[in-house]
Amino acid sequence: MQDLIAHIYQAANGAQPWGDVLTRITDDLKLLGSQMVGVSSGSGAILFSHASAGVPVEAELEYVRTYHAVDPRIPLLAGLPLGDWLYDEDVFDASTTAASPYYRDLLVPFGGRHTASAKLLERNGEQVLIGFLARANCAGFSDSNRSYLGQIALHLREAAALYQNSRALAASASVGAALLDRMPRPSWLMATDRTITSMNLAARRYLESGPSLFLLRDQLAALNTKTDLSLRQAFEAMACALARTGTAPRQTLRLFEPDGTRAAALSLTAFVPRSSMYAFGPTPQVLVVAHEMARKNAPDVLLWEAAFDLTPAQSRVAREVFNGHTVGETAQSLHIADTTVKSHLRELFAKTGTRRQSQLVLALAALQ
Repeated sequence: MQDLIAHIYQAANGAQPWGDVLTRITDDLKLLGSQMVGVSSGSGAILFSHASAGVPVEAELEYVRTYHAVDPRIPLLAGLPLGDWLYDEDVFDASTTAASPYYRDLLVPFGGRHTASAKLLERNGEQVLIGFLARANCAGFSDSNRSYLGQIALHLREAAALYQNSRALAASASVGAALLDRMPRPSWLMATDRTITSMNLAARRYLESGPSLFLLRDQLAALNTKTDLSLRQAFEAMACALARTGTAPRQTLRLFEPDGTRAAALSLTAFVPRSSMYAFGPTPQVLVVAHEMARKNAPDVLLWEAAFDLTPAQSRVAREVFNGHTVGETAQSLHIADTTVKSHLRELFAKTGTRRQSQLVLALAALQ
């Protein structure tokens, strides 16, 4: 039971499909199927629908299209406290269900009959309802089934409230998507298992034009085995760091063509939901950017920042030094004091493992 409860809250936070959780409960109780729906209290619009593996999609569509309007349980659920189960066998006799289009034309043809339903949420203009369907040859819900559902009712209620919050946070991911679209370099947003969440137009063109990267079952992969291994190891390291500390350092790796020719560099930057304003949704995401071979005197500052964990101020100073400017010229160009430039240089030396400006330039150039 504790394992199931953990899965319920994982679904609420978007870390596990609701359908898997509903299927597990359905299987435990040896039922036909289950469904959870969210409905707008004002307009009646359906906000989401999740079902167990035992519910045919056709049944879901028919319910949405027609039978929600004649579902006799809805008025009764409206008057019940949140989380209280309504067992239709306790309130509807055989003649009532035989005359109801909901039972006669929907549940029974799909092999069902008795249901257990509850209202899980009624907040911020949204209602969340859940229902479990017993098989037609079943006499109803046994005492053990009712005890089971009673034990998880509170957790389903809490999860429904959390799910409302997580869906609101997921909507904010459109902000991150807009940022991704505006990035000039090929950029992919990926889950920690390397599954691609989204990509910009430059990334699509990069996949179409070159043999170095490709999609393998919705995951970003490299044709060069050395690069693919490095990419997999980088993601594994970031996933472990996120799980252990809630954050992960940036990483860079070289991207090679299948013949071993260097094609570009990849930078990996983790975005943790809470610390990144949920711009990319409610789960950790990794931004992967392809830095193609730069022209001389065209420094790739974003790659420097990822490789050495530079701040924007440090990277601006690094760019001036890379272009051959002195401390005084850098200070004048950036409108800062000479002492500030020197302070940034000391930080740059420490982060790049260098001691002089000439060594710093060589370290930066090595990434170009």
